Amino acid sequence: MLGPFSIAIIAMISTGIVDTIYLGLLTDTARPNLAIMALAALGFAFPLTFIGNSANIGLGAGTMSAVSRALGQGETERARRHAAAAILLGLFFMTILVSLMLSVAQLILPLAGASTEVSRMAFSYLAISLPGLVVISVSSTCNNILRAAGEAALPSSIMIMGAVINIILDPFLIFGLGPFPRMEVAGAALSTVIGNIFGACFGLYLIFFYRKAISFVGMTFGSMKRAWTIIGQVGVPAAVTNIIVPAATFAAVAIIGNALGETDVAAFTVASRAELLSVGMLYALSACIGAITGRNGGAGNTERVREAFKVCYLICVIWSTIIAVLVALFAPQIAAIFTRDPVLIAKVVPYFYIVPVTIFAYGFVFVSAAGLNAIGRPAYGFTYTVIRSLFLYVGLIFIGVQTAGLTGAYVGVAAANIVSGLIAIYWTLSRAPMSAKKS
Repeated sequence: MLGPFSIAIIAMISTGIVDTIYLGLLTDTARPNLAIMALAALGFAFPLTFIGNSANIGLGAGTMSAVSRALGQGETERARRHAAAAILLGLFFMTILVSLMLSVAQLILPLAGASTEVSRMAFSYLAISLPGLVVISVSSTCNNILRAAGEAALPSSIMIMGAVINIILDPFLIFGLGPFPRMEVAGAALSTVIGNIFGACFGLYLIFFYRKAISFVGMTFGSMKRAWTIIGQVGVPAAVTNIIVPAATFAAVAIIGNALGETDVAAFTVASRAELLSVGMLYALSACIGAITGRNGGAGNTERVREAFKVCYLICVIWSTIIAVLVALFAPQIAAIFTRDPVLIAKVVPYFYIVPVTIFAYGFVFVSAAGLNAIGRPAYGFTYTVIRSLFLYVGLIFIGVQTAGLTGAYVGVAAANIVSGLIAIYWTLSRAPMSAKKS
């Protein structure tokens, strides 16, 4: 499963990287700092869209858990009913969440240290990207329904289709090439939404007609409520768990924005986006492990569940070691891909020497959470994430910024990764049960 998903995750991550590269190339004689303002706006907006995406990931985890456990227990029709209910749950939940986020976004941005112009640019991004999260809920749920059955190529194709369309549209909508309007930051958001609309339509075709993995036949309010309860037992804690990460990121951006300034926020944004390439394989790993632990846990094969965790931890170490060496060797060149500003490059480069070497430990955290979510035990992932993101990540970044500026923030990120990763691997292998709860 890891091969196709790695390609899909890298394609999806590439959309954010391409957005960052194009926005870093914006120029306007009337606004000499346009590129830095655009990157800062993306940095302020990103945690808010990430909250919505994290909620979708959490609901997807609940979907995968419910469907994979039902399949592992030999209940194919129940799995199809769970899948149908999951589509409706995603639409309902995300519509409410997006409405709430849009109502508070304009109030939150200035509190994070964004200037009036940067706040305006950030909100122009959010006004398009946040409603698009409802569409993403459909493609995400379709993806997880297919992954729960052990599929790899088809769910990956949903993600790749959306990413490719996004990347193609980016320069036309950001720069206003040809007949398209110059939308700058808002253009990056619109490209993403259009790409996800195509991905969602393709995903619905796959689960309804091609795989027939979903059925609304005989669904009543009572049966839907029961399915939502089963999905929500994992999905809601997983969504809350995933939302903690961007909430902590927003807190980090606010710390940097208020203590240092918008240039440092832009640098932190560039560094974080570049790092996504480092964690792409590990995100794919977390997307795969749930199908393995859920199916085997549902069938009572607890030793295979434990072995899946061990193999995934080993992959985290091997991949992260390779990436850390490559990133350290080419740090200045990587930073220069995203921006031509020498001051910004100088602020970004230290990140690549400090943080990537600790990515393996961060991988331990979200691989553990994903694997345990799938067997119906979301409390462990929630605990690991709270420790890593709220206590260690935010706390150590705050201390680091006060003592050593932006480089201190990077050291804080690295320390948070190491400590939380060691906690996750120890507790998962020595204390967490490997059996699955009944779906």
